[in-house]
Amino acid sequence: MLVIVCLSIAGTCIAGAHYYAVDLPQQNPQAPANTLMTCSQSCDAEYYSCMPYCKRYHDINSLNSCRSNCQTEYTACKARCQ
Repeated sequence: MLVIVCLSIAGTCIAGAHYYAVDLPQQNPQAPANTLMTCSQSCDAEYYSCMPYCKRYHDINSLNSCRSNCQTEYTACKARCQ
């Protein structure tokens, strides 16, 4: 029984050393795709995600108001990019 416990402790130590020496350095984190967007592309993405949200409104006044808000936010975002 003591041999088995000693072997498991030794195996854990070896596995941990291997992880920190070999596996961990090979992991190269990648930047999220949205950080590679330009300001203008980010504004476009926000606008195109806003417009489908407006489809939840069934009356024409609310629908037009939502679309107008999307357009206003889009215009303001584009203005900040310059």
